[in-house]
Amino acid sequence: MPAGAEPEGAAADGGSAAFEAYARDGQRRLYRTAYLLCGNVEGAKDLTQTTLAKLFQHWRRASRADNLDAYAKTVLVRTYMAERRRTVRDLLAHRSNPPRPQADPAPGADLRVTLLALLDELPPRARAMVVLRYWDDLSVERVASLLRCSESTVKSQCSRSLVRLRARLGDVQLYSTGS
Repeated sequence: MPAGAEPEGAAADGGSAAFEAYARDGQRRLYRTAYLLCGNVEGAKDLTQTTLAKLFQHWRRASRADNLDAYAKTVLVRTYMAERRRTVRDLLAHRSNPPRPQADPAPGADLRVTLLALLDELPPRARAMVVLRYWDDLSVERVASLLRCSESTVKSQCSRSLVRLRARLGDVQLYSTGS
């Protein structure tokens, strides 16, 4: 970067103050989605920070978005997908042994822990679709837009993923009958 040049986000017109305010208010929402995507605290923290860094870098453009939270979530999901592709590529390049099947979650485990473990078994794109569609309660159209795919792809992938999750959950009670 040339001397005296500032990143797009560090505008002299107080853009960095506006970014700081958004980062304080939006960090928790981004972290929650990042945790569901990553399945672990450290990965979620890294993903949230990377997303905020990208938002800061392009703050002028991001701050003009009609819905800044949606813009940030798009950056978060696309960053997650790119990192997962890179990670899978690296693992496959260095893997000498075939993957071992994971043990079934303990029958007495908390449902949340069990669901997070099962979400981890889904491919990154399918996991992102399930999290966005059912946890963040986004429409099929919005998920398709975020992931740059067709609505029918979102519907079919979510359907297949739910069947897979239900099969792995087995007899775990999802709903309390109150009796």
